Amino acid sequence: MLAIMRRHQITSRYVTFFLLAGICNMLTRVHIALLSSTMFCLNFAIYVGLLMFWMNSVRLRLLPTRSRTYILAAGVGMLFNLLVRTYKYRAVAGAVAGSRYLDYSYWIPMTLIPVLFLMTAMRARRGNETERSGREAVMLIPAILLILMAMTNDFHSWVYIPKGNMADFTTKMGTYSYGWGCYLLYAWMICIPLWGLVILIRITRRRPRKILAYILMVLSIWIFLELLLFFVAEPFNLPRFYNSPELRIFGMLAIFEVCIRSRLILYNENYFGFFAGLNQPVLITDRSIRHVFQTALPIEASEEALRSSVEAPVYLNEDTKLCGMELGAGYAFWTEDETQLHKENRRLEAANEFLSQENELIEVENKLKEKKSRLDAESAIYQGIAAAIRPKQDRIETMLSSVGPEDADFSEKLAQCCVLNAWSKRKSNLLLLSGTNLPKKNRELFLALQESARFLNCCGVKAAAVGEEYTDFPLSSVNDLYDTFEAVIEAYLPIMKYMTVSLTTDGIRMAMEADGVAALPATVLPVECRQEDETVYMTIRRRRGGETV
Repeated sequence: MLAIMRRHQITSRYVTFFLLAGICNMLTRVHIALLSSTMFCLNFAIYVGLLMFWMNSVRLRLLPTRSRTYILAAGVGMLFNLLVRTYKYRAVAGAVAGSRYLDYSYWIPMTLIPVLFLMTAMRARRGNETERSGREAVMLIPAILLILMAMTNDFHSWVYIPKGNMADFTTKMGTYSYGWGCYLLYAWMICIPLWGLVILIRITRRRPRKILAYILMVLSIWIFLELLLFFVAEPFNLPRFYNSPELRIFGMLAIFEVCIRSRLILYNENYFGFFAGLNQPVLITDRSIRHVFQTALPIEASEEALRSSVEAPVYLNEDTKLCGMELGAGYAFWTEDETQLHKENRRLEAANEFLSQENELIEVENKLKEKKSRLDAESAIYQGIAAAIRPKQDRIETMLSSVGPEDADFSEKLAQCCVLNAWSKRKSNLLLLSGTNLPKKNRELFLALQESARFLNCCGVKAAAVGEEYTDFPLSSVNDLYDTFEAVIEAYLPIMKYMTVSLTTDGIRMAMEADGVAALPATVLPVECRQEDETVYMTIRRRRGGETV
């Protein structure tokens, strides 16, 4: 027994003070007023001290989770219960309304503590993975409603039904009967903790059996003392070590403590062993840089270097970085070995240099490819232009080579060459255009027709381009219309006298006076001819969607 007490010194002292509080409680029933009051105050002080000590230990031992918040809130409820009981029996014993509302206030901790225990059990079941989820807090809503029902009993008498006038009601035994709300509150006090115990028992199924044994042992002792008080001490008016409120408070506290020590709730323990087992150099000091915790791997640094590392990392050598941070009561220091990091950085620098050279070569290659692509595109365009105008250029060359200045038809041949050259010039311009740089509204077709008409005048034909100048024809339609127009001009040039050409909404309209009707060659677009007297009317329509308009 002594060995166990030495191994659990804090627990042994706690139990000793709890037994001492029970002795003081028994001595409060002596008939010596001074001794009774002294024992009551000592009993109250011990209870408050034990609760405060336990709450502080919970704050230090548990991680900052919702479970710790729930347990500390339950501890505040336990303190409130003790304070209400003390204030009622020692301060307002003769005040009717004050005594009544203090009795109502009993239900605040007796309703909240069970639900906080249930919320802690729910959190223990869910674990730390869902720490951000607070769905169990919904259980506070019915608890708050029950508390409001108890505190407003003067208005509805659902909890206590006074046998006399409410103004004289002091909640003494025999002056009231229980309402349905009181039974509901007692059912809450019993069912909610049982629900929490069921959750804890289900959690312990995959844990060592001794955890469940500890919980059942504490629960059995608690129930036994409650039954002993209810069926033996009170009926026979025997001296009692503890009253029912104290048994409820410290019984629930014992259940919480078993959950903590069994690690059903995340628990900080064995600080020295934890730090000693770390493979990384870590040091915790007080404000004076005196060592408090240190790992097996020491940090060899001066006090000045330690203090400087709190503001910014300090390099003890090329590869060792010392870091520090301020804690609540001191400082924490640790070192980071950057040997591998520096090695990788050097390797990356070499790789980056190589890649930089490769990127420069790739950039030059891309520029050359881009330049070649541009030249290839230009070459393709020029080859297309050359292929398109070559037949006309061959005809011009043949005509000029077959005639001389002294020949009679030299002027006529030269004029024909000018007409063919005008077409070649304008056709080259059209082929240099593309669908992207051709404006939607443009006059390219009109300018080509106008230039051809101007050179027709050199052949003795009175020709003119008249009417609307701008069209919205696509580039393919412009080329087809101009090629067809040129074919018609070449066919009628020997017999043509007058000609006018104009643009329509869907093509070209021509009116000419000629010495007869010429046979038209195969043209890109069909030509509609109509003759009235000596005037020939021709219409060339562009294609839309693959069909001629």
